[in-house]
Amino acid sequence: MEAGNALTIDHLEQLLVRAEVAVARARAAQLTVLGEIDRRQVATGDGCRSLAEWVAGRLDVAPETAAALVRAMHGLADRPALAAAVADGEVTFDRAAALARSVDGELARHLDISGIRRHTAAQRRVTRADERRAFSDRYLVIQPSLDEARWRLHGQLPGMAGRVVEKALHDRGDTFGDLPDGSSLSRGARNADALAAMAQDSLDRDDDRAVQSGRPHVTVFVDATDNPAYGAKGTEVEFGPRVGPDALETVLCTGSVAVVGVANGRPVTASDSVKAIPPAIRRFVAWRDGACTADGCSSRYRLEAHHVRRRIDGGGHDPDNLTMLCWFHHHVVVHGHGYRIDPESPTGRRRFLRPQSNGPP
Repeated sequence: MEAGNALTIDHLEQLLVRAEVAVARARAAQLTVLGEIDRRQVATGDGCRSLAEWVAGRLDVAPETAAALVRAMHGLADRPALAAAVADGEVTFDRAAALARSVDGELARHLDISGIRRHTAAQRRVTRADERRAFSDRYLVIQPSLDEARWRLHGQLPGMAGRVVEKALHDRGDTFGDLPDGSSLSRGARNADALAAMAQDSLDRDDDRAVQSGRPHVTVFVDATDNPAYGAKGTEVEFGPRVGPDALETVLCTGSVAVVGVANGRPVTASDSVKAIPPAIRRFVAWRDGACTADGCSSRYRLEAHHVRRRIDGGGHDPDNLTMLCWFHHHVVVHGHGYRIDPESPTGRRRFLRPQSNGPP
């Protein structure tokens, strides 16, 4: 192939299309062989529970890929013309697999693959047994990494529950604005932020939304031999994960944290107020500002006081050093993406400094 820089965009697109044609032809060859393997009951002879299980193990592919191959093999067996189109590279494998499951193939041919799937789903009759199976198969798994720095969620929900969750996440995520540099959050990022916000709402249901009480409900243990404000080492949430400076600064801003200093395996300091913004000052700042002070934002959702000059930089709880931010600007923009408030910006129209201006990590 020619050097990458010498190729035009049209040429690159054609190369990509030709590669997909080759994939379709290779899949067609696989399906022909797979049909013969199925006829000979090879999977059963090898002790596998299903042909899809045998394919997944023999080809070293994901279970969903194996299942798609088996479904396509069965579906195209009754549609020789469609199978021939795949073998000739005229139809992609994914389109053929979708068409093979469609009731009205001629109508579906004029749709994109997503449209074919929607069309097919609309023709399918859902029985009580289908609904109850979907309900019985529901699950949600939350898996932390070894150091609990990241959490992965996966699972499945029955139809109505899934739609409710999707709508709730989308509705909450759509209330969040863009980042200060004008870039938009992806739908996946908005869903993640919305889920975290809704979970926090549930935990704080009995709290004052505009002004939190400052009552500690999180305890962090820090290495008293280090500068605990930086959280560079030895910082851990009670019954929870180890955290870094961003997370520690976040809980310090919320005013709902107790800090315990540990040296040589013993507690040497403990505080539930020194590091927290006093409730009276928090309420005054909330009354003074009235809403989120980020330039262009008027949200009152989960208003939280934030230090203009960070605690790790020596900033205190003086009202002049505090400003109210909504949940999105506080947790996503500042503590999530690392933006800082420009101290020179007007008190009612706070602007942000880019993350590269953050100073110490």
